[in-house]
Amino acid sequence: MYMRTRYFIAGILLLALFAGCSSDSGEGDAPGGGSGDLYGYVRDASGSAIEGVVVSDGYTCTVTGADGRYAMQRHPNAYYVYYSTPADCKVEVDPSTGLPLFYQKIRKSQPQYDFTLTRQAEETKFRMLAIGDPQVTTTAQVYRFETETVADINSYVAAQTDGLPTYAITLGDIVGNKWELYPDMVKAMARSKTSVPVFQTIGNHDHEFPQVTDLSAQRRYEASFGPVNYSFTRGDVHFVSMDDIIHKATGSDAYTSGFLDWQFEWLKQDLSYVPRTCAVVLCVHIPFRGGFNGAGETYFDEVLELLAQFDRAWIFSAHTHNNKTNYTHAVGSKKIREYILGTSCGAWWHGTVCTDGAPNGYGVFEYDGTSLTNMIYKPTRYDETFQIRLYNGEDVFTGGTAKSWKFDLQQPKNRLMANVWNADDTWTIEVYENGVKTGDMAKKSMIDPWSSAYFCGFCGLKESYASKNDHIFYYTVKSPGAALRVVARDGYGNVFEQTEITTPLEADYPDAY
Repeated sequence: MYMRTRYFIAGILLLALFAGCSSDSGEGDAPGGGSGDLYGYVRDASGSAIEGVVVSDGYTCTVTGADGRYAMQRHPNAYYVYYSTPADCKVEVDPSTGLPLFYQKIRKSQPQYDFTLTRQAEETKFRMLAIGDPQVTTTAQVYRFETETVADINSYVAAQTDGLPTYAITLGDIVGNKWELYPDMVKAMARSKTSVPVFQTIGNHDHEFPQVTDLSAQRRYEASFGPVNYSFTRGDVHFVSMDDIIHKATGSDAYTSGFLDWQFEWLKQDLSYVPRTCAVVLCVHIPFRGGFNGAGETYFDEVLELLAQFDRAWIFSAHTHNNKTNYTHAVGSKKIREYILGTSCGAWWHGTVCTDGAPNGYGVFEYDGTSLTNMIYKPTRYDETFQIRLYNGEDVFTGGTAKSWKFDLQQPKNRLMANVWNADDTWTIEVYENGVKTGDMAKKSMIDPWSSAYFCGFCGLKESYASKNDHIFYYTVKSPGAALRVVARDGYGNVFEQTEITTPLEADYPDAY
């Protein structure tokens, strides 16, 4: 198990490297944690020292010694000092905000920062919820997030009977350039409302502009939600949340994706304390997708190579407002799966679906040791078994306008279409006619004309809201007029069924807002 509060030799080597590059005035010299002008003690509730806890200022990582002490040379740009929650300690929650609390604001005149952790048995099995893009721009949207997404999370967790400890993490764009809504979103995601601790990830719309630098653009976010590059461990899985937006802070679109050199160095240090037998999940906002280095200091390839050193690794991302299910990064013989999740706001709160026709929702990941044992996309306001929407391939969707959207098929006659939004290559999609299986559906990349007609027709939005996706399936019905049933089986043994056909009629539109 990871981080049983042991002292890692790698920590000593890294500390010696970084302390040796700084001028040490003797402040903070003591056994165990090295030396530097930023130091403190990590203890449990009884006052006993906790050894082997990784502590960082966002630039350097060090580890507590046998006496629970840490020390480092403070970086000039450091904003917080914080620890990586070990597997055998609880996630501490701020009583005033209800959000995870593992950090303290650095003050110029204060060199010492102590932390008290609560020990617990390690959670070999647990559940993690991943929430993409709340992206609220009005208090009305905050209300929808709270009454739809947050309420759904609360009821979903309450309905589980397996007793798994459950946590959640957002994947960026907490707001849509409306930073004054941060306090409202803090309240909306409090543990008292969600029933689980909700960690955060920064997105491109969470950077304030105009500002002088990328760092100053993130300060307002940090004041509400804490550090932007941090980690924690549950069971045998080490989670890392990072800012993968390089922002010029001059306007909403003035950014690229990737990591700066100091971020990559921080990640290397953080992961140096994680045994290679553990699993790692990297949470970011903008997807890696192809995983290649573009212009500037992106470090995509280098980060993938770091992740490939571990027993298993995954990437959680969002940003696209649709559910992309088939991104796998090959790093040598290692495969790293990236989950690009649909969003809690769907298509920017214009309805209740994303731009690919998937419902507004969030990801649910269940772990046992280093294994991902189950994953579903939980649709907001629907039962978790709702995973398929069926269409008649000949139907034409207009959204009540003169325009039309239809399926990209040369021969639409007698075609049954299915949007299976969480399907990947491990799924099978079977068709039953009058109770008898007659074949499997095939996949083709195309738009979902039902959701496209709603957004671009009924709502009058631009054509970019008609988003091509990789989870539309088609099948030629053998007996037209037969009773149809589609059965989808995922790679975890879950079985989902659908018999209802969604039509172009207005009664079948998504909820309008």
